[in-house]
Amino acid sequence: MDLLELKQFSTQRQCEIIDAIIKHGSQAKAAKALGINSRSLERMLKRVKQSASRQGWSPDHDMIHIAPDTHLVKGVSTFYDEDGKPIRQWVKTDLKKEDQAEALKAFAEGLIQELPKYTPTPQTIAHSVPNQLTAYAIGDAHIGMWVNSSRNRGAGDWNLEIAERVTLEAIEKLINAGGFSHTGMLVDVGDFMHANNAAGTTVGGTPVETDGHFGEAVAAAVRVYRHAINLMLDAHNEVVLMMTRGNHNGDVAIVINEMLKVFYEDEPRVTVLDNANKFMSMKFNKVFITSHHGDRIKPQSVYEYFTRAMPKAWGDTDHRYCLMGHIHHQTAKEIGGMVFESFNTLAAPDGWHSDSGYGAKRSMTCIVFDGKHGEIQRHKVGIGQLEVSA
Repeated sequence: MDLLELKQFSTQRQCEIIDAIIKHGSQAKAAKALGINSRSLERMLKRVKQSASRQGWSPDHDMIHIAPDTHLVKGVSTFYDEDGKPIRQWVKTDLKKEDQAEALKAFAEGLIQELPKYTPTPQTIAHSVPNQLTAYAIGDAHIGMWVNSSRNRGAGDWNLEIAERVTLEAIEKLINAGGFSHTGMLVDVGDFMHANNAAGTTVGGTPVETDGHFGEAVAAAVRVYRHAINLMLDAHNEVVLMMTRGNHNGDVAIVINEMLKVFYEDEPRVTVLDNANKFMSMKFNKVFITSHHGDRIKPQSVYEYFTRAMPKAWGDTDHRYCLMGHIHHQTAKEIGGMVFESFNTLAAPDGWHSDSGYGAKRSMTCIVFDGKHGEIQRHKVGIGQLEVSA
């Protein structure tokens, strides 16, 4: 594939990277010269090739007819002669209706390239800490939501500034109460962000009330994750991020997850779990910790999924948990040896929930799991314990 041809489908930063590949003769040498990770460069190049193919240009597949910028190629039919040479081709196009997830990935690609790498920090916690994992369960945070107490009958205000401050203060209090175990896990049970896109809608297209621009909400969410992880690195030998996708933020959660993977890829103490699948899981010795947001699915179906799709992890563990969100209030039940629990949110109820009569305690919980015995203790912090005007 001609790299020069790819430049017409690239951003300015992507053009600079392509020029470096041409100049230095290989992707590895270009990455070294630019001071970026070779995997990031490979992902960028793959993204540009995908963009080019959507416009009809992929010489490796005999696609050489480029559609106008206002259209996307939705099908190509090529006829070949007996020698295998293309003799006729029909290109079917449609008005451009880019998938939200792809648009978000393209948006994130530029941010990832400019994102400064995290400098690994020395391990300060003793190696002799208990073989335990502390899971900090963030109920639906809805960062980017706007509501005031006049809209929800005095249940509290919520905006970008309050959401960021409240969430981090709660995490810090929980670390002081239940931290200092070997592993800290930040479990976002979904709907961390209120809107999925700049149009201010959920994944399903439902309009929601937002505070500030979408980019400001993304920046606030990233700051919360990074600050929380930094706090946890001071309290745990290892840190794991389990970012579950919700029905509000199903696409943008993938983007932010990828950004954090790149940011922490040189920090061996941080693991960012892949969230392409809405069913998430991690095995900690004899403990199986899983998560699903809980939208459009019942715990019984979640139980059936994990026993069917992950029989080895199920069989290798004695204690199994599924941490869920979506309903904004606390519930717990056991099905076939797995404990299903949904968690409260710290966020104030929005207008729709208030008008519908929904309401619950506002809190955040951390659970301490022993590698052999399962859950051994938990701590909770309520909204009234936080120094906020929420």
